[in-house]
Amino acid sequence: MMVELDGEAPLRVQLADLVAARIADGTYPPRTAIPSGAELAAECDVSPRTATEAVKILKARGLVRGVPGKAVIVKADALDVLESTAPEAG
Repeated sequence: MMVELDGEAPLRVQLADLVAARIADGTYPPRTAIPSGAELAAECDVSPRTATEAVKILKARGLVRGVPGKAVIVKADALDVLESTAPEAG
């Protein structure tokens, strides 16, 4: 899953969803850092501002927390948060 310029959702939401999917699949496990905003921007070919906005969305969703001067860390309960917000199968 990559961000698509012509996608329905704004790029910042697409990028937040991409990182959330990586948290869910174990690419970014709880209590570990996600890539920096600059790294996310470069990987997905978006502006640093878009990456910053995506991280804000992830924080608002309760998936990550910032450690001032260090990194953005996946919260210990991020998988529980994702599970509780997943659409019901059926």
